[in-house]
Amino acid sequence: MPRSDIRDLFSFQLQRLAGLSTRIAALSIRPRFGITSREWRALAVLSYLHEAPLQELARHSGLLKSQMSRTVAGLIERGLIQRSANPEDGRSILLRLSPEGERVADEILAMSHGRNDRMLAGLSPGERALLMELLHRVFRTSHDYYGEIRRLAPEDDIPEPDDE
Repeated sequence: MPRSDIRDLFSFQLQRLAGLSTRIAALSIRPRFGITSREWRALAVLSYLHEAPLQELARHSGLLKSQMSRTVAGLIERGLIQRSANPEDGRSILLRLSPEGERVADEILAMSHGRNDRMLAGLSPGERALLMELLHRVFRTSHDYYGEIRRLAPEDDIPEPDDE
């Protein structure tokens, strides 16, 4: 039996694909819109949340609150995100896309669908649907697994999300 190596691991192949996808997106988005992948993620998540406090935006984006805070500050400065007082919590603010932020998010999302179509060109429509279903299932089981091992880990051993 041949010896297994790292290329046989799902997680390794997934990281390679995620890195390649990020590089493709960066080459498509940054030159045209002047925003990073992290900034695009913040805009896209706010697009579907409509309005959210920073903590919720960070959680949905898979980033630490401090990382998202820096990202949002730049997007506010450029007029892509607006903030308002949170009537339910005086200590936090609510974030939402500005009209210009909505326009940019919509345009990049349309481009993203095109990139995805190119990346999935080797799959039939049925295979694409199956791949998405399988990814959702793997995400759910991975999320459950993470919750189990996180509860057992000492606080100092819990890793921070990767910086882009």
